[in-house]
Amino acid sequence: MEKFFNTAGPIIPEDHYHIDRLHRLDWEEVQHLIASKKYFVLHAPRQTGKTSTLLAMMDALNEAGEYQALYVNIEAAQAARQDVEAGLSIICETIASTAAIYGIQPELEEIAARLLRERQARGALTDLLSRWAQLSDKPIVLMLDEVDALVGDTLISLLRQIRAGYAQRPHAFPHSIILCGVRDVRDYRIHTSDKEIITGGSAFNIKATSLVMGNFTPEEIRALYQQHTDASGQTFAESLFPLLWEDTRGQPWLVNALGYEMTWEDREMRDRSLPITQERYQAARERLIRSRQTHLDQLTDKLREPRVAHQCMGELV
Repeated sequence: MEKFFNTAGPIIPEDHYHIDRLHRLDWEEVQHLIASKKYFVLHAPRQTGKTSTLLAMMDALNEAGEYQALYVNIEAAQAARQDVEAGLSIICETIASTAAIYGIQPELEEIAARLLRERQARGALTDLLSRWAQLSDKPIVLMLDEVDALVGDTLISLLRQIRAGYAQRPHAFPHSIILCGVRDVRDYRIHTSDKEIITGGSAFNIKATSLVMGNFTPEEIRALYQQHTDASGQTFAESLFPLLWEDTRGQPWLVNALGYEMTWEDREMRDRSLPITQERYQAARERLIRSRQTHLDQLTDKLREPRVAHQCMGELV
């Protein structure tokens, strides 16, 4: 079965053309931070392949056999808003259930349920992670994704419970924790239920560093499209690549979406004997703009953020 350009959800290597997910960041630096027992932040804009990269990191760490690594998406706790008990309960249950799905420490589900019954959720996360670290025969690397989706006191409680266990690592708390999201923790502006504003940096002052996932380079764009040529024999005109770079600046979703438009949505181009010309690329670009895809709206909304707009203006100047 022919692979295709991915425009939704994490990369599935068997199905999608893709750039090696661990090459999307400085993997050597990540490994060093983990080995040094650091707690750190990995952030990237939406639709840049962050989840795919985190899943690849989990697989690579577990396959190496030195750590017990787990990726957990805690976005569901956003629905709790300022209800700390509900939010932290969701986080504890999600960590435990995700661990069970991946066959990691199945006892965590029972431990989480008991902790949430016996005590308030405000301290349950610290206890859960401590129990897990003491049960595990390997140091734990925990990746918490969508942390910045949380709000108010729920987010503050999460950060402070992690900070509370930090000194007990690695024997009674995770060896390394990676907080993942769209923004750096220092940019969090958290409004408590008492209308107090707390910055993420002050609530999580144990952070060692922040790593950023960027866009594709021009070389990576060419390598991605070459995979389609190698698999199908269909070529892309050399003249479209400068336009593709100018239009996307390597934004991964846009690069993949345009590839999908050219190779599949353009029905005539499903005939792989036909080369994809610059004119076909320009037509695909116009169709994508007219489609008003949700991801395009998200990218547009991101450009309206004062900090992003200021950066873009600086580059233009």
